[in-house]
Amino acid sequence: MAGVDLFSHPALYTRYRAGLCSAAALALLLITALTYVPPLLLAYRSHGFWLKQSAYLEQPTVRFRYEVLFVATIGSGPGSFLAWSTFPAFNRLQEDRLRVPLLSVSVVNGTSPFASDYDLVNIIAAYWDRNGEGDMLIRSICQYFLVVTVASSETHRVHLRPVVLGLFAFEDAIVPVQTESQCCLQHYFRENWSEERSERQSRQDFSRCPSSVRMARIRIPSTIVIIFVTVQTGFLLFMYARYSSFMPQSEEKPSQVHILILSSWRSGSSFVGQLFSQHPSVFYLMEPAWHVWVTMYQNSAKVLHMAVRDLVRSVFLCDMSVFDAYMPWKRNLSDLFQWAASRALCSAPACDSFQRTDITSELACKTLCGRYPFSKVEEACKTYSHVVIKEVRFFDLKVLYPLLTDPSLNLKIIHLVRDPRAVVKSREQSVKALTRDNGIVLSTNGTKVEDSKYKVMQEVCRSHVQIYETATLKPPNFLKERYLMVRFEDLVRDPFSEISEMYKFADLSLTPRLKSWIYNITHGQGPGKKKEAFKITSRDAVSVSQAWRNALSFQKVKKIQEVCKGAINILGYQLVDSEKEQRDLTLDLVLPRRQNQFSWSSFNPKH
Repeated sequence: MAGVDLFSHPALYTRYRAGLCSAAALALLLITALTYVPPLLLAYRSHGFWLKQSAYLEQPTVRFRYEVLFVATIGSGPGSFLAWSTFPAFNRLQEDRLRVPLLSVSVVNGTSPFASDYDLVNIIAAYWDRNGEGDMLIRSICQYFLVVTVASSETHRVHLRPVVLGLFAFEDAIVPVQTESQCCLQHYFRENWSEERSERQSRQDFSRCPSSVRMARIRIPSTIVIIFVTVQTGFLLFMYARYSSFMPQSEEKPSQVHILILSSWRSGSSFVGQLFSQHPSVFYLMEPAWHVWVTMYQNSAKVLHMAVRDLVRSVFLCDMSVFDAYMPWKRNLSDLFQWAASRALCSAPACDSFQRTDITSELACKTLCGRYPFSKVEEACKTYSHVVIKEVRFFDLKVLYPLLTDPSLNLKIIHLVRDPRAVVKSREQSVKALTRDNGIVLSTNGTKVEDSKYKVMQEVCRSHVQIYETATLKPPNFLKERYLMVRFEDLVRDPFSEISEMYKFADLSLTPRLKSWIYNITHGQGPGKKKEAFKITSRDAVSVSQAWRNALSFQKVKKIQEVCKGAINILGYQLVDSEKEQRDLTLDLVLPRRQNQFSWSSFNPKH
C-alpha cells in the first residue's frame, strides 16, 4: 500500500494524486461508508422503508387454557353462596353448595338478535329457575367473580395474576375486563375466529395495549431517514466544493522539465552536470543539499533524506526560500555552494556579464558575477524550461517516490554510476574534503572520519545496487520512461552517443557549440592533476576512466572488490584476479551493456 508523504513546502493550487490503496483513498471510503451505511442499516433493522405495519406488529400464536370459577352470593352470612368451577378438587369441597351450570363454550356475535339470551345474568337466572330457586334471589346477585389463568405461549410465556371482574355481559364474544390486561385477555378469550377478522381485530387491540405489554421495536419513518441521508450528502458536497476550489480542475503537466542527476562522490557527476549546465535551456545547480548536510552534520544520511528531498523539490519549483533555514545570512549569489558551476547564474538575468548561449568557466563567473543579489537565483530559475540538479546525497530511490508522483513536478532521473575501483582512486585525491560527508554516511554523530577501511565505499556500492534494482526489478509504473542509468565509462568512450541519449531523455537538443565544447573537454591531455579534483578541465576522458589500473595496488583492488563485489557484477564491470590482469590495459573490464539493462526510455512491456 502506498504511504502518505508530507511536504513542509507544499505547492499552492496543486492537486495531489492518491493511489487506490493509499491512506487518503481509504479515508474517503471510510467517510462515505459512515455517511450512508448507518442510516440504511437502521432503516433496514426498523423496517422503515419497505414493510407494512402488519409485518412488524407482534402477533404471537398463543396456545392456552383457562379455568373458570363462578360464585353467587345468596346471603350475608358465612357459607351463603353457591359455586362451581372447572377445578374438580374445588367442586368436591363445596358439597351442597355446588351447582353445575348448563353452559357450553360457544362464540356468539354481539350484534345477533339472540345475543341477549347469552347474557350471563340471563343464563344464571335460567339456571336457578331450573333448579327451583326463586327468581328474586338470583337477580339479587351483586357480584360475579371470574378467575382466569393463562398457561404457556409458543413465542413467550405470559403470567397473569388472578383478576377479579365486575358484572359483565358478552359483547361481540369478548369479555370486557376492567384491568390493564384487557387487550391481552381479549386475545385469550377468542375461539374459532376467521383469519381476516382475527388480523383486523388484533391490529385494533394491539394499538390500545400499553407499552409495557407490547414488545419493544424501534421504527424510524422513511421520511426521517431520507432527510438524514440528504443532509449527509449535502454536507459532503459542501466540503468537496469548499476544498476543490483551491485546486485546479485539470491536471496538466508542469511547463518545466526537472532532471535529477543521481550519483555519488567522485563518479564523474560534476562532468555530467556541466553537460547540462552549459545548455542554454537549462537552469543548473550543483549539490544544493550540501547546505543541509553542513547545517545538520550530526545526523545520519538516512535521517537527512527527507530534508534533502524537501530542498530539492523546492529548488525544482524555483522556490529558493527553502535556503532560509540553512543560510539565513544569504545576500549574494556567492553564498550558494558551487554557484559558479552554474552557467545560468553567470548569465542574464542572474548576471549581465554573459549571454545564455555562452560557454562559461567557473573562474570568469566568480570574478564577474559573485556580488549579484541572491534573489536573482529564483528570478533566473523561472525563466528556463529545464531545471537540473546534481546530487550525491540520496542513498535510496524510494525516498524520491513522492517527487516522482508529485503532479507539480515533471521529474526524470539520470543515475550515473562508475567502476568502484576508479571511484576509490579519485577519492584518494580529495581525502580531507570528504571527511565530514564520510561521518554523516557512517552516522558518527558529527565526527569526521577517513574511509581507510572502505566502509563509506561499501555504503555507496550498496546504494547504487539498491537504486538500480528498485528501478529495474518490478518497478512502479510511475518510473516508466523516467529513469535512465548511465555508466561513466560508456560516456567517455562514446561521448556524443551517450550525451545524445541523455539529451533525448531530457527533451533537449545538442547544439553545434555544445558539440565543440564537449569534444574539447573530453580530448585533453592526461588524466588531470590532483589540485583539479573538483574542477572541470580539458582531459583525456578515457585515460581518466582507466587511471586506477596503474595507480592502485592490487591489494587495494582486492579489498575494494570484496566490499563492492555485488555492485561490480550488477553494474557490468569485470573483476580482476591478479595484478597482471589489472595492469593489462588491453583487457577490457567494462562489459557490454545489455539491451534494456539500464534504461526505461526503451521500455518494452513484453520483457
